[in-house]
Amino acid sequence: MGFKRIRDYSHEEFVRLVKSINDEQLLELSANYGGYPVFFRAALDEELKHIPFIQTGASVIVRDEHGRILLQQRSDNGLWGLPGGCQDLGERLETTAIRELYEETSIKVSEDDLVLINTLSGEPRKRIYPNGDIVYNNTSLYLVDVRLKDIAIKINDESIKMEFFEIDNLPRNMHDEDMIMEYVKYISKG
Repeated sequence: MGFKRIRDYSHEEFVRLVKSINDEQLLELSANYGGYPVFFRAALDEELKHIPFIQTGASVIVRDEHGRILLQQRSDNGLWGLPGGCQDLGERLETTAIRELYEETSIKVSEDDLVLINTLSGEPRKRIYPNGDIVYNNTSLYLVDVRLKDIAIKINDESIKMEFFEIDNLPRNMHDEDMIMEYVKYISKG
């Protein structure tokens, strides 16, 4: 069944759609058209949008052979951040990291390439989205080392551009500062 992106439905259209499809189609819609947390938040009535929601996900620090890290300038808010996103139903966080990295950059890695830096949670991970949704993100942060000659970066509609940055010369308008600081703590420990 072909679906529009969740963000392209009005709330009323979306609720009618959700009521009209079976469990398998619900999983397809959530997995392929925004991810389960986006799917769930879209189903909330406007008067419930103020209720904070916990969502889990993963982000990836992609480090090149020069020690620079890859950042994406996000198309939704213009800020610079790390590739990553929400966990789908039944998905392991390592799989989330690999999938999101590929979807946003076309960089393919395996689970063996990932190094868990830490899982970040709490008040610093609170986000209020432009539509009013309030979420607390529990985000597993991974590191993957790449060689520039082995990758070809392609961006999707979630990004304006992608660039590698020296850790001491990052853009000022950052989205994931807490995760970058966690990475700095990680590398300072050796």
